[in-house]
Amino acid sequence: MSLKSECEASVFSFAPLHKQLNANSLDEHKDYIGIVIHLHREEYERRKAAGETSFVLPAAAQEILNEARPW
Repeated sequence: MSLKSECEASVFSFAPLHKQLNANSLDEHKDYIGIVIHLHREEYERRKAAGETSFVLPAAAQEILNEARPW
């Protein structure tokens, strides 16, 4: 897998596509989805700039998302 595909898989593990679509069209859990995307983007950009080829969200970020998960 690539950095991008591993990041996408991680995003989907916290915010499945149907939840993202509902957030976009119905504002359901929009704040949580925004946090998921934000944390993943920051980590992705950090790893990309460092030349890394794999993606793993740091444990602290995973804990934040797991604790805040609304479903």
